[in-house]
Amino acid sequence: MDAKDFQKWQQEKAKELFSYSHKLLDAAKQLSEHHIAEIEWGMKNALDSAKSAAKNDLTKLKDLQEEATKEAAKRAAVYQKKVKAVLKDLGENAADETEKHLEKVRTSLVGWLEDAENKLPAHADKLSKVVHEMSTTGQKMFKEGRRIVNQVADAAEKNLDGLSSKASGGKKKND
Repeated sequence: MDAKDFQKWQQEKAKELFSYSHKLLDAAKQLSEHHIAEIEWGMKNALDSAKSAAKNDLTKLKDLQEEATKEAAKRAAVYQKKVKAVLKDLGENAADETEKHLEKVRTSLVGWLEDAENKLPAHADKLSKVVHEMSTTGQKMFKEGRRIVNQVADAAEKNLDGLSSKASGGKKKND
């Protein structure tokens, strides 16, 4: 990669980083909005419970607590899905950008090796082939690692969903 191409690439990276910083800010804003909504719901619930306790209306307080427990379980599942969606989107964008830059680096490395092949004595083609295979393997490993991370995240979400449905099912039996 000559100096002009390198400078152009750096400018592209700077623009992409700027764009990505805005994506991060948007994600933080979305997460904050979701979090604030849950805090407001919790405060409203606590206020209703405090009013019932102040009136010494224990049956209404018990009903409010049971209703709040059920609603909290539902809201936690929805909140979890919202947060996961935001984080998954961020992770996929970051991985896509990384993959794109890895491809540029690999292409640049292959070009450099081809250029070096012409200048180096015998066996340079073997060195070039080894480096090319290593960079291709590294790129494949990155893609496979990304696939594995997504699988693990999906399995963890399924386990959490199973646990939350068991927990809400157990509460219903006790009612």
